[in-house]
Amino acid sequence: MRLSFVPKHKAVIADIDIQSLKQGQTDVVPAVCLTLKMTLANSTLNLLDPTLMSFLFEKGLPAAAQQQVLDGVPVVSDLPQLTDAAVALGSLHWEEEQTGATLKIYEGVTGDRDITLSDCTVRKLKLDPREGGAVDWRLEVYTSDVDQDTIGALAVLKSLTRDIELTAAEPASQQRTIDDGKDDKKLTPEKALEKSVKNGAAKV
Repeated sequence: MRLSFVPKHKAVIADIDIQSLKQGQTDVVPAVCLTLKMTLANSTLNLLDPTLMSFLFEKGLPAAAQQQVLDGVPVVSDLPQLTDAAVALGSLHWEEEQTGATLKIYEGVTGDRDITLSDCTVRKLKLDPREGGAVDWRLEVYTSDVDQDTIGALAVLKSLTRDIELTAAEPASQQRTIDDGKDDKKLTPEKALEKSVKNGAAKV
């Protein structure tokens, strides 16, 4: 799972759970878990799985009979109708977690009061598909990378709607290289293992 809600989206900060995290024998550091609620287009389901949108939504009746399209008002989705499977399943719980994310909460117009939470874990996703092509998202964002000032700024935001951005961590490099130490060539792990085996066989 690699969720990124960029550019910013409106979210309700439904709950703020101030916690403490024990480190070592005696040290305790603050932590916080935010519960966010957002209503987004069903195309955002592709962030979880490219087949999920077509599993839960379908075209249904012709667009003219299904919804009135007004000039200048974009259609929410070209798959606006819930499938029988979506109706039968109801709310969906997504158990996968995402680590290393960054959550930015916009406060005010100058940006001086914006809150940025780093090293976040995104977890406990709940999805409610809705007739018309929207999905209600509910998710938790947890981090222990906070200080007392940030905790105080977050505490007053419970039940309020704010613009937020959620950014996934950068993907790890595709493949590490290993220096063989002799001719300054870079070897992949597989080539390094192969060379090690060959050198061992030669010594025997």
